[in-house]
Amino acid sequence: MWRSEVVLEGAFLDQTKREALVFLLGIEHEIGKLDEPLNRKALQQVIDQTIQRDQLDLLNFSIYALYIFNADGQILAHSKPGKYPLKQIDGTKAAVFQQGEISLGEEVEYARDPVTGIEIPKADIIIPLHHNGKVIAAVEVEINLEATIKRIQQFDDRYERELVTVFAICFIILLLFLWWEIHRLLIHPIQSLGAVTEKIAAGELSSREEQLGRDELGDLGRSVNRMADSIEQLFTEQEEAYLQMLQSLAKALEAKDAYTATHSGRVSKFSVQLGRRLGLDKDELKLLKQGALMHDLGKIGIAEQILNKPAPLDDAEYEEMQRHPTLTANIMRPLKRFKEFAEIAAWHHERWDGNGYPDGLKGEQIPPLTAMDSEAKAVSPR
Repeated sequence: MWRSEVVLEGAFLDQTKREALVFLLGIEHEIGKLDEPLNRKALQQVIDQTIQRDQLDLLNFSIYALYIFNADGQILAHSKPGKYPLKQIDGTKAAVFQQGEISLGEEVEYARDPVTGIEIPKADIIIPLHHNGKVIAAVEVEINLEATIKRIQQFDDRYERELVTVFAICFIILLLFLWWEIHRLLIHPIQSLGAVTEKIAAGELSSREEQLGRDELGDLGRSVNRMADSIEQLFTEQEEAYLQMLQSLAKALEAKDAYTATHSGRVSKFSVQLGRRLGLDKDELKLLKQGALMHDLGKIGIAEQILNKPAPLDDAEYEEMQRHPTLTANIMRPLKRFKEFAEIAAWHHERWDGNGYPDGLKGEQIPPLTAMDSEAKAVSPR
């Protein structure tokens, strides 16, 4: 049994014994009113009246036996009338008569009930009866502690249930804390690394792992960042080389069709002016300028006699000319990080009302930078 349970049970028993003491002091008070305090008939009447009181049901114990005896051990009154042998006056009983001490009983005793044959827990409480400053007799009550023991058991059961509940809650909190720590130290860094690698695989080459601890996961994160740096540098070099190639194509187109080169320059200029008015940032203006300059590169795949024909184009020639946005978009497509180039190239002949080509986009289906290029192209002198 845990020490806390022993202390609590001792408290319950002590409370019951003190309640029994108060009960006996009430009897002493009644006896003190008697003219002859050792009159057996009067004492028996006090005992009988006490046993018959309705208030006894309010006590946390039941009375097994209640009696009064003198210093010689003679029973003067008893709750169970009959012939009783002399009580042996020694130990605590002797201290009651000699020092006038109160005995609350040291231990719980078990006695077999002669009627039911059931063992019952009981305790003996004894107080002295005083008359003219002397101890003339003692009142002893043997209390049945079954109700108290039952209360203790109920309290123990509730205490154990609550203790189990507290342990369970603490265990759950511990598990949650461990899960949180594992998630913080292991799962979250792995998820973060996974998210970064997915972004890099999707073309977001500027993505980097920021949670870099001093453990193996931190080393892995630094390795992923170095890999991303290398990939981004490689793509940047490839894109720069491709842009240089596109500039070479633009010069070749200029030699083939001087009008297109002049037209693209004017469209680029007007597009940037429009973009500034609409509040585009520096990077967006750069994309818009380069995309507008190169939006007609696909014309390098159109026959020179169609490009430079002074007369109006016939239907077949016009259909061939309409291929140049798609050709330009195909040229731009390898520039993964500059998808706006391909969008401007592919759809700069689309119209807000949907009557443009090649895909018949309309309204907000047309990307913003492409729409600006189209507006700039519309105001550019032909």
